[in-house]
Amino acid sequence: MLEDDFNDCISKAIRGHGCPIVSLAKLAGIPERSITDCLQGNENPSAIRSIAPHLQLSAERLLNLKNYRPHTPIVPGLTQVTSPFGHLGVNAYVITSGDLNLIFDTGTDASDLQLLAPDAQHVFITHEHPDHVAELNSFTTAEIHRPAQLQHGDQMRIADLSIHILDVAGHASPAFAYLIKGLEKDVCIVGDAIFAGSIGGCPSTSAYTTALSNIRNHILRLPGDTILCPGHGPMTTVTQELAHNPFFAS
Repeated sequence: MLEDDFNDCISKAIRGHGCPIVSLAKLAGIPERSITDCLQGNENPSAIRSIAPHLQLSAERLLNLKNYRPHTPIVPGLTQVTSPFGHLGVNAYVITSGDLNLIFDTGTDASDLQLLAPDAQHVFITHEHPDHVAELNSFTTAEIHRPAQLQHGDQMRIADLSIHILDVAGHASPAFAYLIKGLEKDVCIVGDAIFAGSIGGCPSTSAYTTALSNIRNHILRLPGDTILCPGHGPMTTVTQELAHNPFFAS
């Protein structure tokens, strides 16, 4: 199940473009009611095809989201841990390499993380929204890496793993993704920057522009088989998002 349906994507794009429904209706040449119906989850293919170009979305990808089920291979050493938040929960991740345990975000309940990685040496935070940092106090012996301490392009070497810091500000600022090399496949912990079939909502038009640019330049240019690990919803890959995400059809 995806984090967002077609109407969530449309809502995020409307907010990101700062385009009132009345203005969008005039641009698309359709009644306002057709747009509000879509935003309420009533799929109207004709209306979606009319408004999508004005929001720089792919209409066909919006209409196909209901069938999109990303497939990601099992990567030894990578574990997704979901704790309660919203309708799908919030994801944290454990990366294990030998005796090394790294945690990425904490979710809202650290009990499973503590079972998987009771001696975690490092905790990395993608962004400071409460659902991602709620359990930081549960990891008092770990070194905490927070966004305010990082810069795009930073690199760390921890045992057999290399970690590359990528700017993904937009949904939140500062916000960073962590590209981890050293497992069987490259893994990128992306926080709420990009989801399978969607992106994280942005608080302003400028943040939306920044988010799209950072995702295109720092995430979607990674090798196609890179595993993307979002803060909500299922894991995906660069190739699958380039093929299915309605925000990145061009």
